[in-house]
Amino acid sequence: MRGAAVLVSGLASAALLAGCGGGPGQRVRPVADSTAVHVVDPGTVPGLSVATRNEQDGRRHLYAAWPRIPGADRLTAALAAAVDERIRPFLADTGDRTPGAVPELNVQWSLAAASGDVVGVRLVFAESAGASAGEARRTLWYDGRTGEVRPSADLLRAGGGLAGLAERVRARLGGKGDPARVTAGADTFSSLGFNDVGDMVVEFSDNTVAPGSSGRVAVVLERADYEPLLSEFGRRAYAAAMAPRPRLALDGSATPSPTATPGATPDATVPPGRTDCATAKCVALTFDDGPGPATGRLLDTLRDARARATFFVVGTNADAHADLLRREHAEGHEIGNHTQSHRDLSRLTAVQVNSDVQRTQEIVRSATGTAPTLMRPPYGATNGTVAGVTRSLGLRQVLWSVDTNDWRDRDAKVVADRAVRRARPGAVILMHDIHRTTVDAVPEILERLAAKGYTFVTVSELMANRKVPPGGRFGGA
Repeated sequence: MRGAAVLVSGLASAALLAGCGGGPGQRVRPVADSTAVHVVDPGTVPGLSVATRNEQDGRRHLYAAWPRIPGADRLTAALAAAVDERIRPFLADTGDRTPGAVPELNVQWSLAAASGDVVGVRLVFAESAGASAGEARRTLWYDGRTGEVRPSADLLRAGGGLAGLAERVRARLGGKGDPARVTAGADTFSSLGFNDVGDMVVEFSDNTVAPGSSGRVAVVLERADYEPLLSEFGRRAYAAAMAPRPRLALDGSATPSPTATPGATPDATVPPGRTDCATAKCVALTFDDGPGPATGRLLDTLRDARARATFFVVGTNADAHADLLRREHAEGHEIGNHTQSHRDLSRLTAVQVNSDVQRTQEIVRSATGTAPTLMRPPYGATNGTVAGVTRSLGLRQVLWSVDTNDWRDRDAKVVADRAVRRARPGAVILMHDIHRTTVDAVPEILERLAAKGYTFVTVSELMANRKVPPGGRFGGA
């Protein structure tokens, strides 16, 4: 459907179109959609890591992620500021909430371009309640020649570029929005990118040109329509987005892809075989939301202690760190599915849940050769729809019996004390390897629990003697 506006459900757009910025969007895009923004595999950017903020309690659910790109510190700072700009009012509005549905804010990212001296990062903010409910979309661009962070409007030439874009978009809304609300301003055109065939995708935040209930509104312009409007930087951004083999060169020289696995050693030892938890005193250490910047160090610690753990990975992070997935698998740990975008699954339809789970299944399978058999719903939020989807996919849901609250208490001693004090035979302990303080706590946890006679096993080992059918739950308090 070229040259026309296409409407996509607001919830679906975060689940289907946002996210990891790369492999999964290219490998398993569920529907051919010309308004889907082209994504670059983050694994092509050596040294890229993911910053994450999370919070999960009775007041609110928050998950936000954005990339840190070596050589583009100003871009990283601008992305962090854009995320914080959305988080601050959300935290203020949900500080003293009344009983009811827990408000959720979810922030996802993707790489719209990463080649030569140009980077484009697309952010999608999905909020479930309050004045900002709905989705906001923003794409920031980085010019490696000047070190500047540019808004999407800078893809257009000065002196009429925005006005020309507004005119073309008004003609193509096709009743999906109000043409009078398409103004020639940078705030209106906060997210510009390109699709897989090089058309320009002009997407709007909810309530910009149409009511939020309309869902995602996006207009596609063929190159002949938008090319005369591009600035010099816009032409470079187009070339970077369309590069068949993206190679980022912010320092002036193309950087090869990494070959070594972070933190791995040639003589890395795989822990011994399975433990029979019917006779042994077992505990399962589980780590959510990674891989993160400290995951390699955590793997070193687990290897040295000959301890196994279970990693429930978020697809956006896993796709950026496939090397760490391979190391987790090779060293005898279990990899579980924590969905692609860390949305509260209990708010989504069966189609959306299936897409969010399936994309991470594919990422893990592609990296390790083995797909997960376990799924942990973000925030532990589940219902009959989630159970039905996981049943159809042959997945078992895993909750936890010990919550270390490590997202709130960024203190290694507090986290270690809480894990050790609450541990019981058969316990499933919840932690997050995206927090360095949690990784700092693990050596003490291993030492103190080992002294109490515990064996550290994967969740599947722990549940080996339990009859948990697909779709069923395991590990609740």
